[in-house]
Amino acid sequence: MQVLESRDNPVIKRLCRLMQKKSARREQGLFVAEGVRLCREAALSGVVIEQAFFTREAAEKYPEDINFLISQSKGAAEISPAAARKISDTPSPQGVFCLCALLDNEKTLATINSDGKYLALCSLQDPGNIGTIVRTAEAFGVDGLILTGDCPDIYSPKVLRSTMGSAFRLPIAVTGDLFSVIARMREAGVAVYGAALTDRSVPITGLDFSRGAMTLIGNEGSGLPPDLLAACDQTVRIPMKGRAESLNAAVAAAVALWEMTR
Repeated sequence: MQVLESRDNPVIKRLCRLMQKKSARREQGLFVAEGVRLCREAALSGVVIEQAFFTREAAEKYPEDINFLISQSKGAAEISPAAARKISDTPSPQGVFCLCALLDNEKTLATINSDGKYLALCSLQDPGNIGTIVRTAEAFGVDGLILTGDCPDIYSPKVLRSTMGSAFRLPIAVTGDLFSVIARMREAGVAVYGAALTDRSVPITGLDFSRGAMTLIGNEGSGLPPDLLAACDQTVRIPMKGRAESLNAAVAAAVALWEMTR
């Protein structure tokens, strides 16, 4: 088996670039999963693994997992601890990485289910919020999650870690035109709701979600822009007691998902 010792090996440099750059991931159609659990989840979820990389220490510590990853990948290579530290996005790497093909999520919006439940995220900034929402959306079984292109990349190391594998199983689409998505949803008979605290907002707890619905969640600081809210069928709010003015974006998304799917 090939052993990659040097931190300056071209393969190691390529993995580092894929870890760090969204543009590299899009150009090459690849991303890197790090850690035993995330790599195993990728393999179990049907993600195409081009190559598995691991240190000798990792192979000794996680023999069953490493053998499984080798069996599911097109190739494998041993790397040095120094190379693993250079690739890793964490202070204490496990020494396990998988080079994976980007998921084909175009089908998420190819056919819209008129009775489906969808969540759209507009201009969120916190990778942790994105990861939490992805996990929650998978847990509630929504038909699709839509992100605007300025949201954190779901294939970035921090987002992937926080999804704990849900990103590999949840239908996700990235759009540069949320207005067209709203128009298509409405044409398909899916009601579109914008989460915002306005004078015309109605409690989300009082809506009938027996048919298709999509709820929009906006930026953590500025919320949804007025033109997007105007394109929605209705503006909704989450009833709250106390003096808190708003909820964290991930918490608001979780409440909306619960109401849409319960």
